[in-house]
Amino acid sequence: MILINPHPQPRILPIASGGGAINIIPVPLRRDDPSSPWCYAASLTPSIPIDDGDDDDIDSPTTTQLPSGSNFLATQVWPSSRIASTVIERHMDPSWTVCELGCGPGLPSLTAARNGARRVIATDLDELALDMVRSAAVDQGFIDSGDSDVNEEWENQQFLTQQFDLTSKKNQLPPADLYILSDVFESKSAAEGAAWHVQYILSQNKTNKDKCNKKNISRVWVFAQSDRAQRESFLKKMNDWCGGHERRQLVGWTMDHAPDHDKELWLFDLDETMVEYN
Repeated sequence: MILINPHPQPRILPIASGGGAINIIPVPLRRDDPSSPWCYAASLTPSIPIDDGDDDDIDSPTTTQLPSGSNFLATQVWPSSRIASTVIERHMDPSWTVCELGCGPGLPSLTAARNGARRVIATDLDELALDMVRSAAVDQGFIDSGDSDVNEEWENQQFLTQQFDLTSKKNQLPPADLYILSDVFESKSAAEGAAWHVQYILSQNKTNKDKCNKKNISRVWVFAQSDRAQRESFLKKMNDWCGGHERRQLVGWTMDHAPDHDKELWLFDLDETMVEYN
């Protein structure tokens, strides 16, 4: 059952590796909509121990530092994830399985779950980001709190998180009808890794059509702000591939945010100043 929590509250998230805890705050897609999907983001503001009158039960302060190996960028909500979430609300087919690559706090994934996606798989390399996504999914009823074991059988879960390195070619992509990439171009290696995985998805579509006569395709929606320099590294890799042995039509960024379900790849150009928060 999906829980509609009109007033999610900041909370403390224990850090699985290394102990301690950090503050996490709810970030809704729309601030003035109590039914809006939301995610958690990390807050590095120090908390003050709370004395509630019980000397034996005083809340301990949380850390202002992320655990070793965690990426601050993966714990924050960026404008492109808001645009991606809005597009998902308007254009996702609820019969789809949705997989988000480089999910960070996972607002698009949680939006897909709120809008009835058949299954959602949120992936990231950062374990803290995945912990935040799981916490938000539990708190919104997408994962039963008693059944949140990440090792549970894949087939039995509607909302999953999975560690996935976008820069590695050794990772196996989970099967999905829609793959979402939102502002993942933080480095050249991430941009080129994203291009490699997108090329793999499109190649699998072609293989399925040729060998199995499958009409169903996997779609890829990529969201990136116009000021992200490394997105051009992604675009160059894609067009080198398209113009090579694949002989595909070259691709480019578009401000058309109404994707065609029959198109395999849609590259969303974003203007940060046009992002709505209310």
